[in-house]
Amino acid sequence: MGNATTTPSVYVGTYHKYNCGSIDGKWLDLTEFDDRADFYEACRELHADESDAEFMFQDWENIPSQFVSESAIDWDFVAAYQHAEAEGSEAAFIAWAEYTGQCDYDAFYDAYRGEAESEEDYALEMIEDNGLLNEVPELLRCYFDFEAYARDLFSGGYVFHDGYVFTN
Repeated sequence: MGNATTTPSVYVGTYHKYNCGSIDGKWLDLTEFDDRADFYEACRELHADESDAEFMFQDWENIPSQFVSESAIDWDFVAAYQHAEAEGSEAAFIAWAEYTGQCDYDAFYDAYRGEAESEEDYALEMIEDNGLLNEVPELLRCYFDFEAYARDLFSGGYVFHDGYVFTN
């Protein structure tokens, strides 16, 4: 997945400008900042025309709604996202954070099982990868119920969300 599609960003305006009928502001890519202080410094520079600007996050992308609001951003989410991005699993991390409401990278890492087209595809892949039917003669393998196996797998601790598989 390309970076452009998953990078958490917010549109930063101010309450004063908004109340005066202006949505003047700018999209800021949250991964470009070392921390919260660095981000707010950029917001102050952006709205230097106001002496004590009250920043308003008017829109956002790639941040599950529980980690952002009009007036706050959860920097734990941003830090964990940056960790996931460094590992190449940022899209999966966003899906997991959205599903669980958590933003702890280690918990994500422990739960993440991979990508799949569907629950059944994942079950099939898992069976093949682990050689679960290797002992079964080729002639009899077609009788194995992959659909039922997938149903049991995903009702017993596995979760399929947005094309990613996690364990609870």
